[in-house]
Amino acid sequence: MLSRINYPNFISFKASISDKDIDNFEQAKQHFSDCYLMTTLETLSHTPNGRKVLKKQIEYDDNNPNIINCYLYNKGSRVKYSIPSNQAVKGYEKLYEKQDNDIIRAMDISVGEYEKTYKAKPWICRFSDNFKTYTFENSLPSHFMKILTGKEPRVIAETDFNFDLNGYRAEVMHLFEHMEKEKNHSFVIATGPKMLDGRTWHVYILEDVDLKNNTITVKEKRGNTPRTMSIDTALNTFKYIAGYFNSDLEDKI
Repeated sequence: MLSRINYPNFISFKASISDKDIDNFEQAKQHFSDCYLMTTLETLSHTPNGRKVLKKQIEYDDNNPNIINCYLYNKGSRVKYSIPSNQAVKGYEKLYEKQDNDIIRAMDISVGEYEKTYKAKPWICRFSDNFKTYTFENSLPSHFMKILTGKEPRVIAETDFNFDLNGYRAEVMHLFEHMEKEKNHSFVIATGPKMLDGRTWHVYILEDVDLKNNTITVKEKRGNTPRTMSIDTALNTFKYIAGYFNSDLEDKI
């Protein structure tokens, strides 16, 4: 039942997911799905244009209520993946067992199938695939953001050979100043080799910046509990940042 179809950019689709569906990304937990994918979906829900992108790129099938259609960009074209919610796609059985949000599961499968076809994953992830023993898709937030929205995100140090953001203080503070002024933003922040919450290479939602108190608030999707920390602690802990301001996505609506 899994299908892939190329469509021109100008075609629009009717049965988009609802605001309630998008709001549910906030409560969904990362029992199994990829952290970069779940944090990106939720952080896009935080802005008006991000929500419009989600409605454009995810829809219920007009002819079958058990099918969710997801669209990803490849070289300017939208590629459609039709994912059943009532039966497991071969190779993704554990995802059906562990992830009970049909939309998140459908997008996770779509990205997996996209990578099988186009092999577009960033080189650093292809390299680490040779050594992984888990079943997650393993990619970078910026790559998923780009193929989902069709637009390059803003990125700080994502693929650089750094352990933390201390060497990028000026660039990070410039972004934080922008985030404090333009509250409509969709950014994630991630660890690298340094451990937080008992894990390395993990992606968090960058929810808020408070320069007056010199803090940021992040959210991890396993527990769904926000955490506020000093900016100095954040710079010494996290490896990279990726995302959009609401205005960045205007021409993709």
